[in-house]
Amino acid sequence: MGVIGEVLGNLLRKPFTRLYPFEKEDVPQRFRGNIKYFSDKCIGCRLCEKNCPANAITFHKKGCIDFDMGKCIYCGMCGDVCPTQAIVYTNDYERAETSKKKIKPIQS
Repeated sequence: MGVIGEVLGNLLRKPFTRLYPFEKEDVPQRFRGNIKYFSDKCIGCRLCEKNCPANAITFHKKGCIDFDMGKCIYCGMCGDVCPTQAIVYTNDYERAETSKKKIKPIQS
């Protein structure tokens, strides 16, 4: 029976994989997805820039920070040290773009 039995058995089982993008993956509560930056909450302390191990953050002035998402390792240090919660990580993990320059944090 071999191959025919295997084929028939697989036809009767439900799929092992999800039908992405129609069925989304449930992520853990502390998942570090895309960054959300609240420029109005920024006080200009520069702790995010100083504590970024990948040097992915460049501070220009209060409320104006550049994130190099190509360098970002999503470690969460910038959000952890921010005293005003101006930088938070979301559960969103879908950020496909055709150019590296288009990948920016979500501005609010």
